[in-house]
Amino acid sequence: MVQEVNPQLQSETPTQPVSELPRKSDHEEWREEFPYPWDEDEIVTRRDTLRFLLAGSGALFLATGALAILGALPKNSNVTALAIAKDGELAENQWKVFNYPDEYTQGILINLPGHGLVAYSDVCTHLSCAVLYQGDGKLHCPCHEGLFDAATGNVLAGPPVRPLPLIQLARQNGIIYALKETAR
Repeated sequence: MVQEVNPQLQSETPTQPVSELPRKSDHEEWREEFPYPWDEDEIVTRRDTLRFLLAGSGALFLATGALAILGALPKNSNVTALAIAKDGELAENQWKVFNYPDEYTQGILINLPGHGLVAYSDVCTHLSCAVLYQGDGKLHCPCHEGLFDAATGNVLAGPPVRPLPLIQLARQNGIIYALKETAR
């Protein structure tokens, strides 16, 4: 059974469509759902960000400069003379690899025709590959085809730009000693 609606009741209660009801804005709803104490927050300005970036760049610049200066300073080396070969051990045009100045670093001793004994660090000045002597008066770096003059250590070809460090030699009582390595 269906009841009749009293027309007086209908006129007393105002009805509005749902779409016309007052509604909170998206901003207000968001603030209620995600409350955050905005007044207590510190705002970072562009100026503060720029100061931070400049200070960081300056610190990086100074650190790089300090490392470059420290790398250029001579190293205090307490390496004493190290026996590397006996007199007459190497025939002309023969070579020998030896550890110098420590057990992890190698040098190469060559008995060159017309020049006698010469010694160099066997680490290529390009990318630190080991250089080899093949009897032709040149030291070869197999990694990038670098060539060094065996008599002087100077670069002949390839990507290296610095000569090989020379190891000074001394002869005493029939023994060849490595004295010190000098970068050139």
